[in-house]
This record gives sequence, C-alpha cells and structure tokens, in this order.
Amino acid sequence: MLNIHPGRRRRVLTIALSAIVVAGAAAPVFAQATAQIPLQFDFQTPGARSMGMGGAFIGAADDASAAFTNPAGLAFLTAAGKRELTAEGRFSSIETPFLSGGRISGSVTGKGIDTVPNPIYGSDTDREARPGFVSLLVPVKGVVITVYRQEMVGLENTFFSDGVFERFTFAGITDDNNREIPLGGTRRIQISSYGGSLGYKFNDRVAVGAGLAVNHFTLQSDFARFGFASSIFGPVNRDIQSATATQTGDDIGISANAGLLVKVSDRVQLAGTVRRGARFEFSQRDRVFDAGLDLTRTGHFKVPDVFGAGLQWRVGDNTRVLVDYDRVQYSQLKHDFIDIQSLSSGRQDQIQVDDANELHGGFEYQLLRSGDAKPLAFRAGAWFDPAHAPRYNSTPAHDQLDVLLSAALPGGPNLVHYTFGAGVLLMNSVELNGAADLSKRTTAATVSIVLRF
Repeated sequence: MLNIHPGRRRRVLTIALSAIVVAGAAAPVFAQATAQIPLQFDFQTPGARSMGMGGAFIGAADDASAAFTNPAGLAFLTAAGKRELTAEGRFSSIETPFLSGGRISGSVTGKGIDTVPNPIYGSDTDREARPGFVSLLVPVKGVVITVYRQEMVGLENTFFSDGVFERFTFAGITDDNNREIPLGGTRRIQISSYGGSLGYKFNDRVAVGAGLAVNHFTLQSDFARFGFASSIFGPVNRDIQSATATQTGDDIGISANAGLLVKVSDRVQLAGTVRRGARFEFSQRDRVFDAGLDLTRTGHFKVPDVFGAGLQWRVGDNTRVLVDYDRVQYSQLKHDFIDIQSLSSGRQDQIQVDDANELHGGFEYQLLRSGDAKPLAFRAGAWFDPAHAPRYNSTPAHDQLDVLLSAALPGGPNLVHYTFGAGVLLMNSVELNGAADLSKRTTAATVSIVLRF
C-alpha cells in the first residue's frame, strides 16, 4: 500500500475520478508521467558538407545526401558517369531539462526535504554515436538513382522527479503540506530509413527529383509513480510503485519527398522541396494499482512534414553562399503522441507544440592549389532553431493543476546553432569531409567519406 498523507490521498482520488469523467474512460491522472519530460525532436538533414554550412543545402544539393534533402540535385551529379559510395558517421549530444523537485507554490515548511522555495530542474543528456547515412549513387541513361540508409532519429531519455511541493486548496482549506507523487522512467525512440531517390534533368538549367523511403519505428517508454519512505517530506522509496505508464511501438511507415532545382544563371540556383513524414502506430498502457485501473490506447506517431526553399549564390570561382528556409510542422507530433500522454489530466488542449520556421545560412571557400596539392574546402554557417518543445498554456482559472503543468512543461528557448567544417579531395576519387554543429542544447559532429568509381 502506498504511504500517502491522508489529505494527499483525498486529493489523488478526487483528481483521478475527475480525470475519468473528463477523458470518458478509466484513465488515471498518473498517466501524466509520460508527458513530464518535455521531449523535443530535431530532424537534421544528413551530410557532413551540409552540416558544415549551417544545414543550408536545398539550393546546392550536390552530393548523394541530396536524395533526402533535395533529390532534384541528383540529376546534375556524376557528369562523367561515375558511381558514388558514401558513408557517414555521426555523434550527437542532446540535453533535455525536466522538473525534478523543489517547490512550485506556497511557502517552504522546512520539514524534511521541503527546503527549496523554487522549482528545481534536472537535465538528461543523451549521447549517441551511430552510422548516420550510407548511400550508393548510380547514373542510368539520363537518370541518377540513389539508394540509401539513414538513422533519422535515435533518442533515449531518462529522468526522475522527487515530486514537487505545492500549495493546495481542498474543501475551502488551503495547505502548503502537499507534494506531488514522485515519478521517473526512460524513453527510447529510433527511426531508421531505407530509401531511394532519382533525379531527372530536363535541360542544363532545370531538374526535378523524387523519392520514397521505408521507415522502421521502435518506441519503448516505461514510467512509474513511486511512494515515500516515511512521510511526504521524506525520501522516495523506489520499491513502492503506485502507477505505471508504458508506451510501445514497432511499425513500418512510408515517407516521400520531391524537389525542384533551377539554375537561374551560372552563379545562382533556386530550389524548393517537400518531405512528407511517415506515420507509425504505437500503444500506451496506463495502470493504477490501488484503484484497479488498467487501460490501453492506440495512436499514431507522425514524423513532421517539411516544406523548404533554398538559394545558392556563387561569388567568384571558389566561394559560394547558401541560404535555406524550412517550415517544419512539429505540431503534427501533438495529435495522439502528446495528447494520449496527457489525456487523463483533462488539459490536453492546453499543451502546444509549435511549428518551426528554420533559417539556415552558410558558405564554402575552396582553396584551389597548383601542383600535387589537393583542393581543400572550408565551411561555416549558422541556423536559427525556434523553440518546439511541448509547452503548457494555463487556463484562465490558473488553478493548482495549471501551476503544476506550467512548471513541468515550460517549453524551451529559441536557439542559434553555429557550424563549421572542412573537406579534401584525394586522388580525384576519394573525398573526406568533417563538420560540427554547436548550440546551448546540442552538440553534433560528423565525418563522411565518398568513393567515386
């Protein structure tokens, strides 16, 4: 039996019963556990050259990673009829904050661990090293075909919250001796893509391209609510579980992309793309042991659609400037994936995931040297990454649940990423590239090799 303060027990039962009425099913309030950590996805394009130039690549699209970014660019590759084999390795580090303890309302009581007058936020750091992109490019009778494998998403979060202290009013009585039930867990999401794209050149100025990919999606999330070792002011006893929430998914989905590239002049290229993300099925099971509640729901995880436009401008013979604009529909993640996690609170409509208007910019300078020295390329760039973590918007009542969810899901800041990279061509058939992407929240690095034969 979970050890809960009597007043706290009345509150838990009241909220749980209210949630059943609001949700129209036996969904426990404890299911909010999976929405606690403000998961933010970042779907970056593949390619070391692209990363080095701030991710601005739609208007260039001049290597095999164009199969994902803008397949129209494939049509202008391998003028000599050579095949290309590309392999890229990528490392990423992503920090995700979460509400871990402290007090969100009321006055500190000084009892036990109730000594901090403000919310405390922890941080989960996920570090992944994996093969990012592998491809084979083959020209066939005027059409350039590329097949590839890409690790689109690989993310694992772990968090634990001691349960925040708060002020609560029940039956007209206001009391600061209240604490949210502690919760913790892990979440692992992975999406691997296996695709093919082709580019067709109408003439020396205009090309189009399109592609399809089969995507494998896996999801495993395990969250639980825990009890206290003695009183609500004491440490957490992780051997006591009052409720659990589990998400699982193992599905296949189809994605598609298309692009257009126009060489306006010898120095200027314009391009546009659209990527339709795959849709995967998952299930969530919520259980509250004391209440005997056990509910399973199914929904869909939607990879955001992206609409983009790009410009490449060559300045002289060895310098080019690139600018991209991307409209990323992150709000598509809210339907089902976010809503099901928060349904039991009755406040799912107050949680918002913003679409993003990303702006990417970069340049490349090629150092052309004579003799046996191999050409070198230096790249740098930056891009604007608007906040798109789940954010809670308070109701006009601004009640205790509003205060709690506002603290747990505050959204995130806008970020500016700074990038740099370099490349070298060896023996006219081997190209090496490396790049890094740095921001306050993320660090990424990649190395790629291209073989032409």
